[in-house]
Amino acid sequence: MASVAVDSLIMKLARLLNEEVTLLRDVRTKVEGVRDELCLIQAYLKDADAKADTADTSSHAVKVWVNQLRRASFRIEDAVDFYIIKLAPHPSQRRGMLCKFCLVITSVVPRHRITSEIVNVTASIRKLYEDKQALGLSPSSEQNVAERIRYDLRMGSHFIRDDELVGVDYAKNLLIDWLIHGEARRTIISVVGEGGLGKTAIVRNLYNKHKEDFDCYAWITVSHSFKEEHLQTIMQTLYENDGKKYPVEGIREKEVDKCNLTQKLRDYLQGKSYMIVFDDVWEINFWECMEFALPADTNIRSRIIITTRDRGIAEFCQRSAPVHIHELKPLPADDALKLFLLKTFQFDHHGCPQDLNDLSQRFVKRCKGVPLAIVVISGLLSTKKKTVSEWQKVYDSLRSKFSTDPHLRSFYLVLLESYHDLPYHLRLCLLYFGLFPQDYSVKCSTLIRLWVAEGFVNENEMFGDQTLEEAAEDYLAELIRRSLVKVSNVFVNGKVKSCRVHDLMHDFIVRKCEELNFCQVVSKQQFGFHEWTRRISIQNIDKSAFIGNDQSFVRVRSCLSCGIEELSESVVKSLFSGFNLLVTLGLEDFPLDHLPEVVGNLLNLKYLSLRKTKIKTIPKSIGKLQKLQTLNLRDTQVLELPMEINKLVKLRHLLSYSFGSKEHWQHLLGFRLNGGIGGLTDLQSLAMVDTSTANGDGIIREMENMINMKKLGIVELSEVNGSSVCNAIKNMPNLCSLSIKAAENCGFLVLQAIVDPPANLQRLYLNGPLQRLPEWIPKLKHLIKLRLIGSRLAEDPLPKLEGLPELLELHLDHYCESEEVHFKCGWFEKLKELTLQRMNTLMTLKIDKGALPKLEVLRLGSCPQIIEGADAIQNLEALKNLYLIDMPIQFSYDIALNNPYDIDMPRQFANDISTPLKENTTLYISPPLLPPPQLTPPRLPPRRGQLKVKVLQDLASAAIRSLSAA
Repeated sequence: MASVAVDSLIMKLARLLNEEVTLLRDVRTKVEGVRDELCLIQAYLKDADAKADTADTSSHAVKVWVNQLRRASFRIEDAVDFYIIKLAPHPSQRRGMLCKFCLVITSVVPRHRITSEIVNVTASIRKLYEDKQALGLSPSSEQNVAERIRYDLRMGSHFIRDDELVGVDYAKNLLIDWLIHGEARRTIISVVGEGGLGKTAIVRNLYNKHKEDFDCYAWITVSHSFKEEHLQTIMQTLYENDGKKYPVEGIREKEVDKCNLTQKLRDYLQGKSYMIVFDDVWEINFWECMEFALPADTNIRSRIIITTRDRGIAEFCQRSAPVHIHELKPLPADDALKLFLLKTFQFDHHGCPQDLNDLSQRFVKRCKGVPLAIVVISGLLSTKKKTVSEWQKVYDSLRSKFSTDPHLRSFYLVLLESYHDLPYHLRLCLLYFGLFPQDYSVKCSTLIRLWVAEGFVNENEMFGDQTLEEAAEDYLAELIRRSLVKVSNVFVNGKVKSCRVHDLMHDFIVRKCEELNFCQVVSKQQFGFHEWTRRISIQNIDKSAFIGNDQSFVRVRSCLSCGIEELSESVVKSLFSGFNLLVTLGLEDFPLDHLPEVVGNLLNLKYLSLRKTKIKTIPKSIGKLQKLQTLNLRDTQVLELPMEINKLVKLRHLLSYSFGSKEHWQHLLGFRLNGGIGGLTDLQSLAMVDTSTANGDGIIREMENMINMKKLGIVELSEVNGSSVCNAIKNMPNLCSLSIKAAENCGFLVLQAIVDPPANLQRLYLNGPLQRLPEWIPKLKHLIKLRLIGSRLAEDPLPKLEGLPELLELHLDHYCESEEVHFKCGWFEKLKELTLQRMNTLMTLKIDKGALPKLEVLRLGSCPQIIEGADAIQNLEALKNLYLIDMPIQFSYDIALNNPYDIDMPRQFANDISTPLKENTTLYISPPLLPPPQLTPPRLPPRRGQLKVKVLQDLASAAIRSLSAA
């Protein structure tokens, strides 16, 4: 009976505790929603301070209210922190009933403190909301505030002269062709690009020149919301442009019937050609309002032109009309410099002084080809003295003056518009780029895992079986679609590999992060940080910055490092012991040779990256991090993980592998496990686990329960464990990437037992000998990348692989023992990249016309016996890059001298020779050819309209000598 009573008491206390925690989270959620309004109000206050007539007591009262609300929000977070520290059970504690009872009893005082804090903060927030109403900060008034700070950014774009439109000839000609020479039907032309690229200026220029080519025309500035009143505006504009031929009674009156307005506009345009421009469209539902109002008469040339920052708006219109999309790009470097000099020295007849050339280049580089950024910075410089010291001051203070200087503020407001248009969760994702250095390209996979760990992904907005990572990937895609994030690099299938933000966008983000205390950059210039800072980015500092520094890290949730040179052991230990509430910790390229035991005290840690550090072992205390989702040990010296790793039941990504002496898959090293991994059932990524240990077969069998696996990598697989791997793969329906490396001298890779391979498998890497090609590989309909390394097949598998419908990259490294490789007409219709290397028996390479029609990159390496095939490469019509690495010298000469176009090689040989092979094709030869100096070679005559043909004499001399010796 006593036991039952104790159990009942414990349950009641636990329920009360949960209710308090729920209440705490609800209050915190409300405050987070309110905190987002502070940025808008602060922007208003800055404008108010700039005007003497508005800098009154009401403005001061609003400032006080903002500061009070901020402090209240941080008090809530501190209450949550206190709960985490005092009430969360330690992983080492036993979970018996007595331990639970002790935990509840010892938490009475902390719980009472939290309850009191909740009551106090709730009362404070209630009072703040009352003050908010008294200060006139209702939702409607906040919208008015936004309107007051939004300048008419497009006014100047309507009056730009032709000579000021620099570097846009291609865009103008393309748009004119679509506008005038396109089909005789209703067609949508969309100009897409980030703010400041000149979309409005280009379209306005074309509109003014070609509007008379249509019966009716109108220019409508839409901005943030398309309303029914815009239909009325279109009608009024059409009547005015038509000289008011028709009566306008009833049109100018306010008509609330959308259907009536739509019908009137449709009737007016029926049977007429029209050009209507919708400038600065932000919402997708714009086309839903206009689709039926603009008639689609056949055999009548009508054009609808849209300018927008969101490519998704243009794509949405494709459901009911043909759409031409032109994505406006930043200006090339030469055109950007031309525009910069034109605007900076437009009233200076002497032009740019010689000593300012270097700084001019730096300013232009900072603008990244964005015309508006170039124009505003040029406007600022035109008011300064033309001296190096004065310009250097401007360059160094760009970030600090970004939002206050009247010359720069217009571009700041362009970025502010895009930021305010984002939903709250996307604002957080965009601000996260402030933790990375300027012009830094971050891997998308890293960014997505950080967002998930930070809790930015809203689970309520996920679709069906969508994972958190997939939802975060959609967030990134939307930021790219809105032209806020730039693509740095893509995979062969076009999927984004890495991304970054524009330099000035980065300045904007850093400033916004400082305003919101979202994050702070810690550097040599500013090591200290604000007491409320939640995220820090440590950049370019040395160990001296830490000496004597008593800064507290207790409130820091996230820490990323970049560019730290050296740290002492005591500093490293103090750093780890100080981050009690850390959620994400990224120490890539950190000067760290060991991971201290105190890492186990970071109980809230969800993301830990030690990539490219020098650590060799992982402490057993890692098992305490039971919230850990990502553990990245790539390119470290860790070869073994403790058995405590199996306690990390929430782990989603475990990555630990490196390359040995050479960056080659033959030298791939994975990690061994002292225990099992059966508890890690949430794993989505596991690479590269070494199965050569005594418990290797048991580890493989435990993988059968990992049904969420998407990326799996196994090394040192023995022949006897092949069937176990096949059984595990059968239970991984979501597997997208599979990499298997055989153990040396342990037989073949036995993978025939897979009957129904994962339907979504996109990447397959097999490294080791195969008796025959597994029959399931040609069935992979979604495979885009295939690597066969050291397969040593007796029969060439190409006839079986040529039908893979989506294959884009094929890497064949000592894959068969054939003397001839033959690509026949129609084979590999989508392949873009092909690698053939270490083919010791290959003598002949054949490529028929019509084979590999889309191949862009061909790599040939280490084929010492090859004597035929140079002429076959000429059949690759789409080839852009040809790499010859450690190939026979005569084979290299044959390709160079069979070139049907000009050969233009530098006389000074570098490490690699880069030579135009044919139109749009470049040849790379490594190691370099070293021709002897004697013998004068013949010269080839000039060819069809090409530049004067130039054959490198030394190259031809070497060819003559080589052929003579043969």
